[in-house]
Amino acid sequence: MAPSPKTRSSKAKKNRTRKSLKNSPRARHSPPVQVQHDTIATRIIGERYKAFLDRLLTGESGDGVQPLYEIMEESYNIFDSILSEITLDPPLACKRGCIYCCINQVSLTEPEALFLGFHLLETRTEDQLADLRQKTKTLLTELKGKSRQEIGMERHLHPCLFIENGTCSIYAARPLVCRGWNSINADMCRHSNQSGDAMAPIENQPLPRIVADSIQIGLLNAAKELRLETGYLLLPRAVHLVLEGGNDTVVELTENWLEGKPFFAKGITV
Repeated sequence: MAPSPKTRSSKAKKNRTRKSLKNSPRARHSPPVQVQHDTIATRIIGERYKAFLDRLLTGESGDGVQPLYEIMEESYNIFDSILSEITLDPPLACKRGCIYCCINQVSLTEPEALFLGFHLLETRTEDQLADLRQKTKTLLTELKGKSRQEIGMERHLHPCLFIENGTCSIYAARPLVCRGWNSINADMCRHSNQSGDAMAPIENQPLPRIVADSIQIGLLNAAKELRLETGYLLLPRAVHLVLEGGNDTVVELTENWLEGKPFFAKGITV
């Protein structure tokens, strides 16, 4: 049976609409969100990879310790700069004083841990560092023998070492996972924390996480290219490593890591 004139007219109208939308300036110049995210990720990974290699191979700032510090400081500034230039819709619910996510025992990489070590030496007194060492040992004793999954499931029982006076005390040197994780619904965060339900869903914006992950991947790829140890360690275990031997430990660990010696792999004793 042939379609009626009304049916043909309706199909023709839909086809024209589809063609119009496909050829509209907005459609032509606005790739799908996933494509945009992939493009951003590829660009950031490539830029951080090149910057890491260029800085450490040229050695313009002397030995490798200072260039590594600079590349990490620059990487964190780039994250902040990118996030300041975009408008997220819906906006992030994260704000100063909201520490529901800070109960997590996050993991970080060698460059992040070493940068954090320098930050602690620059911003804390001897007495404060001694208190932090003791606090770290206490937390590690609580976590001893537990897998990452077990720690994650009971994370509400083990708040981060650096929550002080209701805020993050290492905000300028916080790891990339802290920078990338976010929420658009504070009530969901509150429920997850207060209920102790580690599986409670939390709505978030993907872009900050993509930016943070891409910076981290770029740096790690470059470290692998230089045959340096690459891996992840829980924050309190990394803090113990960088502080266990006093103020000279961070410099020594950095020099050893840049020479291809193990950092995280050497293990810890509490």
